[in-house]
Parts: sequence; structure tokens; C-alpha cells
Amino acid sequence: MNTRSQPNTLIIEQASYWAVLIDEGELSQRQHHELAQWLVESPTHVQEFLHACTLLDVLDDIDPNKNISVEGLLKKISTPDVEPISITSKPAPYAYEKPARIETKKRPTRMFWALAASLVLSVLALYQFTPAVLPLKQQTISHSVNYVTTLGEQRSITLSDGSIIYLNTLTNVDIDYTSQFRNIVLHNGEAIFKVAHNPDKPFRVWVNGTMFQALGTEFNVRSNKGNVELTVINGVVALTKNARKHQDASVSEESVRLDSNAEIEVPLGRPLIVSVGQQATVKEDGKITTLVNADVDKKTSWKAREMIFKNDSLEDVIYEFNRYNALQISIASEQLSKMSITGVFETNDPQSLLRFLESSGKAKIQRHGANSVTILAL
Repeated sequence: MNTRSQPNTLIIEQASYWAVLIDEGELSQRQHHELAQWLVESPTHVQEFLHACTLLDVLDDIDPNKNISVEGLLKKISTPDVEPISITSKPAPYAYEKPARIETKKRPTRMFWALAASLVLSVLALYQFTPAVLPLKQQTISHSVNYVTTLGEQRSITLSDGSIIYLNTLTNVDIDYTSQFRNIVLHNGEAIFKVAHNPDKPFRVWVNGTMFQALGTEFNVRSNKGNVELTVINGVVALTKNARKHQDASVSEESVRLDSNAEIEVPLGRPLIVSVGQQATVKEDGKITTLVNADVDKKTSWKAREMIFKNDSLEDVIYEFNRYNALQISIASEQLSKMSITGVFETNDPQSLLRFLESSGKAKIQRHGANSVTILAL
């Protein structure tokens, strides 16, 4: 009888991601380190990783003589003091629901988790990797780790504190957890940050000199054409321009509240408090434009691999499609570029836009090879 409980969908995805990478060839030293960091977070990660390897026959490739017993490894990483973890979630395409509460009799110690991860890494190292067993003291990220997504790629990362980062296409972030702060540097692109609550260790996202400090929240940040756009999905975020490295941007009497749609100038060093459903954009000239009632669904639809347009110009629509696809679209008509577009499109289906334009009777499509088209006015 299979007693394996239903795991978090996100954990299954991550486990499958690592198993596929191993199946395709040897991991790089950086990837091996990232796998080690992920495994050490929970014995559930170790269990799901082994199951994913079994489904893909990864162990058959690196252990043809069947010297490795998956069931034996699973027994070694289990403990009688812990009830099976049962997590249920409602299925949804391209999105993950918040997992249900995990009930346990006794919380596994960090020592146990590290031993479980080290056991798996040691076994795999004998067959494929450069020998490297994770030191027990490396239990959280204490140095900068970089994550990058390529054209059209989206990725989710679970951090050591339980926070989750969803990376959109062409995004580059550094994760730098210290003893005092949880720092994320967004070099370019777009990401949603779902932050685990820890008032003693502020979670801060940096884009150039602007700092976004989460006050127990979920928010979207996009760096685009020199502007930095913040949309708050849940909770509150403190936005501070030219913030100091060790500045704590908690709510105080000096804080400025966002209470109207406007273009404002916030004094340097003073935080602007942006609440759920609100949006603030820091422009290249340092001014901030605000929206009290932002279209959060539109701003975050990319997480479900969709783009929502509401009276957007064709020029802006094409710009968004070009962010995700190898097929690059250009417009040869200035008048056509101002054409208003309303609709919902899949990020990876630029052909749907081209068909829509052709059927409108206002445009024709000129193709230049496999990855380039021009939209012409009729």
C-alpha cells in the first residue's frame, strides 16, 4: 500500500525540475549547490526528489546494478516521531494555491533535514556529481545567489524562510540573506514576491537605489524602460528612494501615505506606504506616479501565462508579446500603432494576435523568415 501523502504542487514541480536536469546531464557546480540548498530545507523535498528520479528512471541511468534502494533511502530519511505530511491544494492551471496548514507531532530538527539531504547528495555524488556533501552549518542562504530566466521562461523559487519568488521572462535577481535582512536585488525584469512574515528580519527588494520593504505581504515589481513599478497584491509595502543599506522602512510618523492618483515627489529617505490594490511607479526623473485602485489582475496575469489588455495601444501590446517570444513583431504604420486593443491573450501565442489583426480588416502581416513579422496598414 502506498502511504505517500499528497505533497505541495510547487514541491513536485521543483523536484521534477531537478530530476530532469540530472537526467539531461551533469549539473554545474552552481546547480549542484542550489540543489543542496533546496534539499536541506525539508525531508519532503528529499522524498519528492527521489520519487521524481524514480519516475524518470534517473537512478537506472546512474545505478544500472540497482545498488541504490530508493525505498531504503526513504526509510533512512523518515522518522517515527513525525506524522506524514498531508497538504491539499485546489488544482489551477499555471498557478499554485496556498497549501493547507501542516500538522505534525514533532517538528524535524534542522540537523535531521541536513542529514537527510546530505545522505541523498552523497549517494548521487558517488555516481554522477563531483563529491560535495553539504556542511551542516549551511542551513540558510548567507551569501548572494543569482537566478536568471531566459526569453519566455518563468520560474518559481522557494527561499529558506518559506518566502516564494515568481520570476517572469527575462528576469535577473540576486538573493542575499544576512543575519539582519532578507535582501533581494532585481537587476531587470519582473517578479512577484510572496513574503513569509518575520518582523525581526525585514524582507527588502532593491531596484537601483529604490527599496521596497514588505510589511508581511505579496507584491509585484517590474523594472521596465527605466521605470520601476510596484503593485501591492496583499498587505503593505514601504517604498523608499535612495534608501540606506541598513535603513528599516517600517511605518512611522515620517511615512507618506498613498491616498490619491497623482504625480508626487517624496523626500529622500522617507518611505511611501503603498497598500493592497495600490500601485506606485518610480520614473527615471525620480518622480512617483500613483494609482489608488490599480488593476491587480491585469498586472499579475503573467503568472497564469496570460496578458490582459484594456484599451491598450497596439504598440504596447506588441512590446509585451516581444518580451516572451522568439517571434519578434514590428509595426510599419504610426497610425496603426495607436490602435486600441482589448482582450486576453496567452503569452506564448503571438499568432493569435496576428490572426486577430488580419481579421480586423485594418492590417496585413508581412513575414520575414521564422522569427520576424511586420504589421502593415491596409
